Amino acid sequence: MKSKATIATLLLLAAFVLTPAAQNLPDEFVTVFNDVAVEFDPHRSIYSNEAQIFTALYEGLFAYDAAGLAPIEAAASSWKKSKDGLVYTFTIRNDAAWSDGSPLLAEHFRNAWLRILKLNAQYAAFFDIISGAHDFRLGLSNDEDSIGIKVESEKTLVVSLNRPTAYFTRLLCHHSFSPIHPSMLGDDTRAWVDSIPYPVNGPYRFISFEAGRLSLEKNPHYWDSNSVSIEKLAFLFTDDDQAATRMFNSEEAHWLAGPGDYDGLFIQAAIQANPIFSTHYWYFNCRQEPWSKDSVRRALALLLPWKEVRDSSVYVVPAETLVLPLPGYSEAKGISARDKDEAMKLLEEAGYPEGRGLPELKLYFAESKDNRRVVQLFKTAWEALPEFKVSILPLAPSRYYQFTQSPEGANSIGMAHTTWIGDFADPEAFLQMWTPGSSLNEAGFDDPAFMELLTQSYEKDGEKRMSLLAEAESLLLGKAVVLPVYHGFASSVIDLDYVEGWYQNALDIHPYKDLNFGSPSIGPNVAKAAGPVR
Repeated sequence: MKSKATIATLLLLAAFVLTPAAQNLPDEFVTVFNDVAVEFDPHRSIYSNEAQIFTALYEGLFAYDAAGLAPIEAAASSWKKSKDGLVYTFTIRNDAAWSDGSPLLAEHFRNAWLRILKLNAQYAAFFDIISGAHDFRLGLSNDEDSIGIKVESEKTLVVSLNRPTAYFTRLLCHHSFSPIHPSMLGDDTRAWVDSIPYPVNGPYRFISFEAGRLSLEKNPHYWDSNSVSIEKLAFLFTDDDQAATRMFNSEEAHWLAGPGDYDGLFIQAAIQANPIFSTHYWYFNCRQEPWSKDSVRRALALLLPWKEVRDSSVYVVPAETLVLPLPGYSEAKGISARDKDEAMKLLEEAGYPEGRGLPELKLYFAESKDNRRVVQLFKTAWEALPEFKVSILPLAPSRYYQFTQSPEGANSIGMAHTTWIGDFADPEAFLQMWTPGSSLNEAGFDDPAFMELLTQSYEKDGEKRMSLLAEAESLLLGKAVVLPVYHGFASSVIDLDYVEGWYQNALDIHPYKDLNFGSPSIGPNVAKAAGPVR
């Protein structure tokens, strides 16, 4: 039997070991992401993991406030807006610089923004609110001077908009509005990963990217380097849940931002889960006949068993709408129930009585238990139609999104799925995707009535604007271009006693600049280390 004095000594020793003043806090913060090939070009990036990494490497005119996601001045020291809300003037910080020590200039923003328009990359549609940007990126104009992005002086950038845009400074927080170092311009065929280390302007700079490990260090030329507490960052990439949890339990990793076996965690309080501005949905390929017909898409959608598809025992927040309802925005309506009678009527009017004559529908999906459950429900419902064949075509998750966004995929799929996380808390973060020519319009949807509603909303604000946007969304949903299934929850593993400056938020974005080490929680492994008390 151990004496009381021995037990007290052990407990005192455990407390001493875990006291911040007595321990050596790590100089490296380790994040574990799922195993997806990282695109370091901020104009070609599409994954949320990349957006998180970019908070360390790049900084735009504005950045997200860590707690509330309010836009705060970053590379810009100040800004002003004209009375009509159409012209913004930004002053770039005098001490803003690249990681090689060269000054950050207004022309670096202009050149980067012109590049994304020339590429017409995924997020180029975000720039359409800038005068002349839409026509330039679509090749309707090749005059760079017609675009409302002007360099007034070395440190002054002037931006002219097509219309007043209440969320413009929020939009500028997105990584697609980051500057790009001149050395990375001019050759758009290169893989940026092969150029590491190249100059960046964020709070951290590159060390290396080797054997699946990305290493960064504090950027000494960053204008606010004194506010950056952690000296180094490391990013690991794996889909092995058990391995990720072992790393967390042994303090080899501090944040599991994707993988993890939650049942095996020593510190269950480290599990962070919160709803986010995100929707998982299926979409038809509107470029192909007959899926380009509103009546055919709607008919097929009305044949689906929506209660089973949006099973509330499977999803925390089942979704009937594309946009997560926001304060002041809850009028949009989607397809919520099966209606065989209307479906049969629509098919007959479209020239496909009882579905006869419909071609094979190729349904692609990223292999997972839940995706397979959903596609099987789709297949069973639709193959009840005479002569209608549905092919379900699974792909490995690591390959799926590359395929669906490739020219081959765009021509092959009849139906596919994706998850979209809004980049700013406004319905337009989801609705602008479906405008003609949008680089995010994976369905190829083009509808004048939808566009007219959006256009009307640009001239309104408050309740009237939200009502018009809800009407536009209802049109999109009613025509079954998009079939929402659930709104997302963000799940991470991070000990918020040990890591300070990490906050739950609707965009699931956590700037690395704001993180610092605090006091680690005492996990069950501490008691195990002390041995049994008798």
